[in-house]
Amino acid sequence: YDPKRPPSAQNFQEGISRLIATLMRLILPLALLLLVVYIGLIPLNFYQPFQNREVLIVYNLLLFAVIGLLVSATPVMDQPMSVVQERWLRRGLLTLAGLAVLISLYALSAIVYRTWNDGFTPNRVTVIGWNILNIALLLLLLVRQLRNRAETWLPTMYDTFALGAKAYLVWGVVVLLFIPWVFMWVQEPIN
Repeated sequence: YDPKRPPSAQNFQEGISRLIATLMRLILPLALLLLVVYIGLIPLNFYQPFQNREVLIVYNLLLFAVIGLLVSATPVMDQPMSVVQERWLRRGLLTLAGLAVLISLYALSAIVYRTWNDGFTPNRVTVIGWNILNIALLLLLLVRQLRNRAETWLPTMYDTFALGAKAYLVWGVVVLLFIPWVFMWVQEPIN
């Protein structure tokens, strides 16, 4: 890291930046396998996140890990990659995003079910907002990638990530400032 250079002029092709990117790309096939197994096991344990709060928490933590993997496995700037590597990396990232949408919809249905039965709480409203935001960003990423050519996929990913960072910031402010204010006077869940 050179403190005299702006972030866009930093060298991400050596040191820890390169190591992290390489590790995340190596984790990508394992993450894809894990999500396929998750989706395969959903029918066998369909009601678990609907009835068990801890299982629902695991699903939501998994979704944040997927977002982190998408961001960290995406090449920074112009990292040298062969056309074949770039093609397979893009396919892997899009597959990961698609599988994450399926699991996000499942997790959202579980939290909405729990909210419908037990009422609104600050935690449930927060998780519903994060799930809706994650689904919207993943769908936007997929739509933008499918509409663009392979030559322009990286700038499109960067634009989507930048929009996502802004959306996460706005929702974070809402969670920290407005949700406690709304629920301040309520002692029990709002039905």
